[in-house]
Amino acid sequence: MSDIVKDLTNYRIKGIERAEIEYYKQLTQTLDRIEAQIVALADQQLPRQAGKLIELQSAIAIRPKIKAILDKEYLPFADRVVRKGFGEQAKRVERQFKTIGLIPPEFQELTKGDLALVQNLKQQYYTQFKDVSNNFTRILSDKVYQNTLVGTEFTVLEKELRESINGIYATSSDPAVNRLVDYVKNNRDNPALASRVDSAVKILQSKYARTRVGENMKRYAGQILNDSLRDFDATLNFNKSKDAGLTFVKYYGDVIPTTRDICRRMVSGSLNKRANGLFTIEEIQDIWASRSWSGKKGGNPMIVRGGYNCRHQFSYVNPDWYEEDGEESDILEEANPVIKKESKINVTSLANPITLANIKTVPLKQSQTRINKTVQEGFNDSRYPRNPDGSVKNRYNGKQYIGKTNLNNMSEEDATKISVIFDELNDLANKYNIPKLRGIVSTRRMSAIASMGDGVLNINPNNLNFKFRTKTNLDFYNRKYNTKLKTLKNWKYGDNPDLKPFGSEFYFDNDLDMLRSVLYHEFGHHVHQMRYVTKDTKDYGARFIPKVESQLTQMTDRFIMKTPTKYAKSNAKEFFAENFSLYHMGREDLVDKKFIKFLKEIEEW
Repeated sequence: MSDIVKDLTNYRIKGIERAEIEYYKQLTQTLDRIEAQIVALADQQLPRQAGKLIELQSAIAIRPKIKAILDKEYLPFADRVVRKGFGEQAKRVERQFKTIGLIPPEFQELTKGDLALVQNLKQQYYTQFKDVSNNFTRILSDKVYQNTLVGTEFTVLEKELRESINGIYATSSDPAVNRLVDYVKNNRDNPALASRVDSAVKILQSKYARTRVGENMKRYAGQILNDSLRDFDATLNFNKSKDAGLTFVKYYGDVIPTTRDICRRMVSGSLNKRANGLFTIEEIQDIWASRSWSGKKGGNPMIVRGGYNCRHQFSYVNPDWYEEDGEESDILEEANPVIKKESKINVTSLANPITLANIKTVPLKQSQTRINKTVQEGFNDSRYPRNPDGSVKNRYNGKQYIGKTNLNNMSEEDATKISVIFDELNDLANKYNIPKLRGIVSTRRMSAIASMGDGVLNINPNNLNFKFRTKTNLDFYNRKYNTKLKTLKNWKYGDNPDLKPFGSEFYFDNDLDMLRSVLYHEFGHHVHQMRYVTKDTKDYGARFIPKVESQLTQMTDRFIMKTPTKYAKSNAKEFFAENFSLYHMGREDLVDKKFIKFLKEIEEW
């Protein structure tokens, strides 16, 4: 039988880690907005002569406006962390006690005392977040005053303001720096890209002389975010266990290269007092009191554990639950708690796309909620260009749909499929280092199946009957070319070019894959529209030509390229989208090798 206590502790730890990733992403987006707004404020409010700051009165007057920006952007983020993040973790702690069940029933659920503690902890950690806001209001205001006092150039102040907020991740006037910064921000939590992220940081530090500025808001806010979630879990767990009379503990968590020696030895068992790996609370306190290590925090070791950024947690147990050799006793086995995994349906990814047989249709509202979460992440992505006042810039019509999720007039079946494929589109966004989509609208006002622009996907719900579309195309081909085709998917180079499918979707024979092909096609447009574009891209608008589109035109003008579909011959952008779709749908045999080389080049940062 698996170690139930270990499984439940890891369930709590994984919950914290997921929350950290979610809230760190929100923190990054929040600080990017703060950075942009404060630099814009300083640019607008501080008089200059020959580029140098000249008026102390304006420098003093800007302080309350800096505070207003921090209050508006940062404090709502802090409120979300302590309300939602702490609330969800409290439920995980409660679930551990209820699942094991071998304690008095009155302590298995959150008691009035526990709820009061939760509320106090929320207030305590919110105050810490607020202290960061107040501290950096002072720091940023002082930098404005000091630079104005000595008459430095505005560009010097701008650099100090940006670095005081985001440190090494501050925005630069150099597009190459911004691409590296965005890459690190968006992939820091992706283990598969860890080596690339490290390389990007090293390039920032060496080639571009970017330093990890010691006193910056990102560092302190990130530290509080990390420690508050873990310390909250440890505090609530400790107090519930104390009420339940549990005085023995086990120490759990992963061991990674940066794990402290004390934690490594606790997890590995080299400090064990007993064969079953149990410690009394007093023994833990003695171990912590007799040793020193880097990053050690003061306070109760049951709460602070290994110190700053510690990934480990204690679980409180009864020694009667274990045999001397560490195996679970009959008491714990007879309790036979079952940890129900959170039910997940319609799980998919670019690497392992879901099949039609495994799709389960869900209510329209559920699909809308699933997509909207992604859309809001895209809407808040700092890589989309914005005006100084924070409003969005656009190249295409339909600006009003940016940040919106509208699945009106769409069937539950189609909405489910689209919501699922959105996860694969998110993987593509990460792969090509571009922002996620930031809008989707169901509209009957176009003849095409779908279109893409400014990160907004438009879909015509009337055109999603792929069986009908396939039959219509086959009938047309058979009439026009006097054939008796039963499918278009088997066409290959060397066959009659007249019988080449019109669009990439006709290389597939089920509704899900045909829809996937169409959405991959539209995302291909998003790639050539947004790759290399940053928030600082100049002249972003109707006449703007992205770097990829310029390179694409040069390539298609210079070389004779194979076209896998008739639609790919329309223009260079449709050539890109059709080949992009087929390449990621596994039909590399139909894709021109020169295009594959081109695609791999733009994938690299």
